[in-house]
Amino acid sequence: MQHSSLLCKITSSMNKKLDTIVVVLVLLLALLVNHYASAGPDSVSIIPLLDKPTNKPYFTNLIAAITNAQRSIQVLMATAQHYPDYPEGLQSMIYDELEAATKRGVRVSIILDSSNWSKDITATNEETACALRDRGLKVKFDNPEITTHSKLVIVDRKVVILGSSNWNYPTYADTYQTNVVLKNRKAGQYFSRFFLSLWEDKPYTNVQPPVLPDGPTLIPLISYADSRTYYSVVKRVLGNAEMSIDLVLFKMVYYPQFKDSLSNQLMQKLADASGRGVQVRVLLDVNSWSDEINKRNRETTLWLLGKGLETVRFDSLEHTTHSKLLIVDKETTVLGSTNWSYYSLTKNTEVDLLIKDSRKVTSAFSRYFSSLWDQAMTPSRKVLSGELW
Repeated sequence: MQHSSLLCKITSSMNKKLDTIVVVLVLLLALLVNHYASAGPDSVSIIPLLDKPTNKPYFTNLIAAITNAQRSIQVLMATAQHYPDYPEGLQSMIYDELEAATKRGVRVSIILDSSNWSKDITATNEETACALRDRGLKVKFDNPEITTHSKLVIVDRKVVILGSSNWNYPTYADTYQTNVVLKNRKAGQYFSRFFLSLWEDKPYTNVQPPVLPDGPTLIPLISYADSRTYYSVVKRVLGNAEMSIDLVLFKMVYYPQFKDSLSNQLMQKLADASGRGVQVRVLLDVNSWSDEINKRNRETTLWLLGKGLETVRFDSLEHTTHSKLLIVDKETTVLGSTNWSYYSLTKNTEVDLLIKDSRKVTSAFSRYFSSLWDQAMTPSRKVLSGELW
């Protein structure tokens, strides 16, 4: 036994007349050090990455994680853009670090989206894939029939970066993004197994919705194929809300022709919570580049107003709020890549994370939400009619 060996070394080196109390204290200290050394792999560190147009913690932490990688880097990314005319740009710096990691022996594997629904995204990713392969990186594409909307990076199977940020210039320039760095070996291995199943084009079955236990909880949420983990967990969390719900989404879609759609069901949970006295605040994006997003979010707002939920605001046209963040009762946070829309909730491959009863972490996200809420606007009738300019 390690402890017995340690005791022998301690006692053999001591003078026989040494006070017995000192021996016991030294032994207890040795056992304590050994305990924390063995507990290390199960430790959890959570770092919120709350991007604003003037602050880019996602980029900084991503570069640090890639630079410190020792064995493997696995990337599952919806959109990764290549800017050959800007070799010193932020995105090029990420690719430079990935290339450097490969040269020092790190296994770098990248899966990008190739979707039937967006030829532009597919073309962008194909151009990037060619450039990265020229650098010696291994790049694959997902099944064209499935949209990979995830934004996931796994380093050494113990550091996970996930959230709303794609790899392109707007992500770092003029958008609000919500991400997290999760340092935990078990979570890293969980996400890594999922990545490898996609890399090897094998079915992944370990994505059943987890049961929410009492006490502090950290739950990886993988929505893939027929398993809609995010929807199942969020529906329950909303149903259990007692005091407050704060929600910021890039896209929320109500489908009048499909009453039982998953998006409609989650929105009904918001209305139900408001009806039973829960304070519900919803912040949605409007922007200057997507009439489709603006139209969907206006229609959703009108539906929510019709249900008596009047605390809905829009962000500024000058910036894009790409975050997907839910905070319930100031103690449960859900963030990741999932919008509230048919494809996102029903078809896409999405990656999210639930953090429960970590008040320090949730407080950081709550302050971020409050800063967005305070500068957002309550939409006027003119805005809701479609006149945004």
